[in-house]
Amino acid sequence: MSTTTRTQLLDAATSVVRRRGYAAFSYADLAEAVGIRKPSVHHHFPAKADLALEMVSRYSGDFLARLRSARQHAAEQGGPGTVGLLEFYAGLYREGLQDGRACLCATLAAEAEAVPEEARRAVARFFTANVDWLTGLIAQGIASGELAATTDPGRAARGFLSAVQGAMFTARALGDVSYFDGVAASAVEALRPRAAR
Repeated sequence: MSTTTRTQLLDAATSVVRRRGYAAFSYADLAEAVGIRKPSVHHHFPAKADLALEMVSRYSGDFLARLRSARQHAAEQGGPGTVGLLEFYAGLYREGLQDGRACLCATLAAEAEAVPEEARRAVARFFTANVDWLTGLIAQGIASGELAATTDPGRAARGFLSAVQGAMFTARALGDVSYFDGVAASAVEALRPRAAR
């Protein structure tokens, strides 16, 4: 029962933050959402900082595991190439847009001053890991000829991440997922050799 309640609390908190932001929820909200008393929330997460860190750790772990799995599948099973994996990556940011959710770590980064220090550091690690994954993927794409040889992998990785993050927030503000799709497609296309465009 305890594990299930803890998971329900994490799910409820993550959903609220992805929709409304870190400052927009209280333990009273979580207690109501899960159907327990407020002191029971404190039993699982003594402070909001504890909950924030666990939310980021779980979200980051799941997100990065999906990236590793996709790349491993591509290498072992002849799955999508570099372009397909870049599209897969963008798709992870697109997933929540249909129901108004943004990337948890992006939302927390936007509210950095309100987020506890440990959670802020965990968010920074999430983005560092994203840039590292993208840098390795882009370097691989250059080596295979799928991406333009003139591309600097690290710079391209930072640019691609920034493009999809910005497109996610703008598409959410506009209520238009096609805006995200257009920016993501352009970001992928910009990395390809001119002859392939």
